[in-house]
Amino acid sequence: MHQRRCKVVCAMHIHGAVNNFLYSASFLNPLNWVKEKLVPSIREKPSQEEVEASKKQAAKEGNRSVFEATPGPLVRQARGKWGLAIPVKKGVHVPNKPHKPRPTAHKYSTANFKISHRKLNMLGRQIAGKPVDYAILQMQFSEKRASSRIMNMLATAKDHAVRYKRLSEPKLVVAESWVSKGPRGPKRLEPRGRGHFGIRTHPNSKLTVVLKEGKTVEEQKKEERARKIRKIVSAAATREDVPIRNPSPTSLGAAVHSEQLWKLAESKFQSFENTAIVRTVELGGSVVHVTTTYAIKATQPGAKVYTIALGLEEKQKTSWLEVKVKGQQTPLDVVHYPLDTSRNFQLLDVALPDVLSLNSTLNLVLETLQTHATFPWPKQASQKEDQALKYQTDLFVLSPYHTGVQRTKVKAPTPRVISYTTPENLQDFTLDAPASKQGATVTYGPYSDIPTSSNNKFIKEHQQPITVHYFHEQPVLEISKLTRTAEISHWGANLNIQDNLVLHNAGPTLKGHFSRLEHQSQSYFKRPAPHALPALTLHLPPGIRNTYYYDLIGNVSTSRLRIAPAAPKNQRASRYSVLELRPRYPILGGWNYTFTLGWDAPLSDSAVYDRSTGKYIVEVPIMTPIPGAVVNSAEVSIVLPEGATGVEFAPPFPAVANRISTHTTYLDSMGRPMLTFEYENLTIMHAQSIFVSYKVPLAAHLRKPFVVGVAFFSVFALAIVGRRINLTIHQKTL
Repeated sequence: MHQRRCKVVCAMHIHGAVNNFLYSASFLNPLNWVKEKLVPSIREKPSQEEVEASKKQAAKEGNRSVFEATPGPLVRQARGKWGLAIPVKKGVHVPNKPHKPRPTAHKYSTANFKISHRKLNMLGRQIAGKPVDYAILQMQFSEKRASSRIMNMLATAKDHAVRYKRLSEPKLVVAESWVSKGPRGPKRLEPRGRGHFGIRTHPNSKLTVVLKEGKTVEEQKKEERARKIRKIVSAAATREDVPIRNPSPTSLGAAVHSEQLWKLAESKFQSFENTAIVRTVELGGSVVHVTTTYAIKATQPGAKVYTIALGLEEKQKTSWLEVKVKGQQTPLDVVHYPLDTSRNFQLLDVALPDVLSLNSTLNLVLETLQTHATFPWPKQASQKEDQALKYQTDLFVLSPYHTGVQRTKVKAPTPRVISYTTPENLQDFTLDAPASKQGATVTYGPYSDIPTSSNNKFIKEHQQPITVHYFHEQPVLEISKLTRTAEISHWGANLNIQDNLVLHNAGPTLKGHFSRLEHQSQSYFKRPAPHALPALTLHLPPGIRNTYYYDLIGNVSTSRLRIAPAAPKNQRASRYSVLELRPRYPILGGWNYTFTLGWDAPLSDSAVYDRSTGKYIVEVPIMTPIPGAVVNSAEVSIVLPEGATGVEFAPPFPAVANRISTHTTYLDSMGRPMLTFEYENLTIMHAQSIFVSYKVPLAAHLRKPFVVGVAFFSVFALAIVGRRINLTIHQKTL
């Protein structure tokens, strides 16, 4: 019985195994095999007791999960040579790797470019220790060739330091800057005279800077002020850096009233601020060229008019003024404020070409020519001595707006600068040297954070004069009196111009007597005295004829004229006739020379006929420019043809006075209209033309030949009548 039961059970097991094999085998039922192997099956979630039991079993066997380890500091595996792990002994503590500290500096450099390391080092010293924004501004207004490259490098370094190293932008300063020599470029041949040659190598250099967080300009000023206050020691007294307490009622009321009036006046000057002001003074003899660049920023939308302030002395010296947008040639309209004698400045309104939106910027360029701004010092010099001049101006450029940075450059003709003024008490505007000299340039500034300066309070407290004493190697010329007469003749188709000039040498007066031997020796060795004028070169119009030049004694033959051909019709002249004048004697300091210069020119070169209006339009130049000279007083007279009517004129700039009179000359019956214009302090920029338009009727054209014919026939008639009149007392009788 038992054996039979075992056989049945074994048969059942064998039957089940065969069925499983038949239905699960891949070669008999591949779909079930794929379903069994690939289709996910549902797993039952274990109970909490089973999970805890499995964790205890794993912990006992040492197979605990990493995520279930006891929390604590991670232990760094020690590494030896070639990066191999070093087994750590039990009980030995391996320290953790410290966190990377926050960066405190950023290093950046330019690429190697063609420049001498000495030249590049000067720019590196200029920006070392300065705030990065201040250094960028210095490079923006620098005239060096490499300044733009360094400015871009500083801007990139600043952006990287703020973006990648999280440094504070307002506190970034150029902590270090140095110059490294680059690789030498290929050698090149340099041709020289007499078949020789040399070897030229172009040096390469680069500039490296390190930006760090430092103190801002305001913090430096505050510390400097505190340091100077601590130095002040007084006996039995304590200094307090606070405003004065208990002032007198009178002074307090006057101060409050004055402040209220000024705030009311400057309330309309809040639409702009000056990012930077750079003034460049180019020294000369009688004429000084001043260029001031205003980098302005609109603080209110819709700004249209910008106001410029000039000191009273500067305004009195200025004979020519023009305002342009930087990079453009069209001058802007300028309106002068009424002169207020109670204030030490004058305001000018400049109409901007476009309305500026909020925070938009614009660069304006103010160009002025100052006359009689220099004076000789010493006032006397011998023929062998050099000529020295002095120039004096104000330190600050006045402005009704707040100014971020301001700088003044005074450029002498040569590096021979004798002395210059060093301003004092400028701790509120700069911590560096207030003035410096490099070559022929004296730089004042830069000065930072300048408040509104066009007020009497600022002028009294901070404005101060500066003086530059320099050598000048050219004579200082002035035209004391210029009388120009331009006569228009239609019958001769001619324009005659005659100038009567009184030339004055405004340099140092001659010490002692004039030595002809010394003058001849200087001419022979080609080392003339700088304050002596041996000759003068003038540019005259092309196509002139019948040129004459004489002085009080008579004709001067020691001159040379090179006439340029006349320009084609409807084209501007590109060439000039050159006249080289050599006076009878050299004109030394304090000497005068009076002479007359004149010429004839074809009227067709200066006049046109407008058929629509029937008028003639004639262009008459005001003066012949003399390089480096100023005309103290000028009188320009234009004589029109006889019988001219409907006279109109358009001067290029207003005259001091003008009038119309009658000029009578030979063969005139009624006289000719004459226009007279009077000017003062003319420079080379005033060498422009006056346009005159008028009508000449046919009767006026025929009047002169009719008068000449009548006069001619009258003479014949008188002769005929005279021949027939017998004036003898006793007549002969036959």
